[in-house]
Amino acid sequence: MTFTEELRGASLIIGSIIGAGVLGIPYAAAQIGLFPSLVLMVIVGALLYATSIILLRFSAKKGGSQIVTLARDLLGRPGGYLMMGGMMIYIYGALLAYTAAGGQTIAAITPLSEVMAAILFWIVASFMIYQGLEASIKTEFALVIGIVLLFLVVALTSLPHGDLSNADTVDMGAWQAFIGVALFAFVGHAMIPDVYRSIGDYDSAKRSIRLAFVLIFTLYAILTVAFVLVFGREVPQIGPQAFEQIYGTSGRIIGNLLPLITVMTSFIGFGLAQKNNYVDYNGLPTSVAWALTTVPPLALYLYGLRNFVGTLKIAGNVGALIMTLIVPIAMYAVWDARGSDPAVAESSSSADD
Repeated sequence: MTFTEELRGASLIIGSIIGAGVLGIPYAAAQIGLFPSLVLMVIVGALLYATSIILLRFSAKKGGSQIVTLARDLLGRPGGYLMMGGMMIYIYGALLAYTAAGGQTIAAITPLSEVMAAILFWIVASFMIYQGLEASIKTEFALVIGIVLLFLVVALTSLPHGDLSNADTVDMGAWQAFIGVALFAFVGHAMIPDVYRSIGDYDSAKRSIRLAFVLIFTLYAILTVAFVLVFGREVPQIGPQAFEQIYGTSGRIIGNLLPLITVMTSFIGFGLAQKNNYVDYNGLPTSVAWALTTVPPLALYLYGLRNFVGTLKIAGNVGALIMTLIVPIAMYAVWDARGSDPAVAESSSSADD
């Protein structure tokens, strides 16, 4: 397995979560301060990496089953329903937030109204979900590489405009909101089975997941440092839009184009995971699963639910907590209590391969 192939697997996770992180983390970090935000990101990232490996072991043992099916097999129907409920809160919250962000960014650089821009965004992203995993892998890999490089270039070139005094701010009153956004920003768990199925090998999939977490934390850390030092507490909810203050018109274009690409990849990744869960767990036809995945977020958006960071906070504190910590830890505890060695999944998956 080459590094490029492992990076392709990592891109599935990065692409699905990068939207929440690069857009929401800078704003949330600015509210509590630079140092506390970096410490909390390390803690959240480490915890979620550990539970993602737990899910990978179970998924590999079952040939790449979706995480809702895994929860049902180990915890019974209540466990499956709890995982499905957590995923629905989390993923539909994500799709709603990304639809809103997509509309804002397209409207900022085109003559379209925000609502029409959101509908256009939804049409393109939903089409990619309908096309399935293979098309999404190719799209996400190219987009993720471009996103990471562009964000790094823009963030690093903005650092000379920074003010070290902005790093002195500490206000832990907003720590719960930051935890919610951070949980959201590191949750690639729904894509774990897809990473395994795309690679077909437990050890290589594990390396892909590790690579994804390292890259995504590095990117978040660089962006957090850059945004907090340059803009202090004046970071907007969609962080990159602040680049207009430094670069003028070109900054407005870059500051909206980059978020647009990130929310597009994230919408595709989460939508694909939810569609696959409907097919795998509920046995629904692909077209029905696609409609149930993509139509509700658009309907909620048109109804008037359009707050980006607020949606991330709620979905992160509720949905992400259930699907990334509560259920995976319960799955591990039950499996261990039955006398099963967690390492069995590794040997089992290797034998299957």
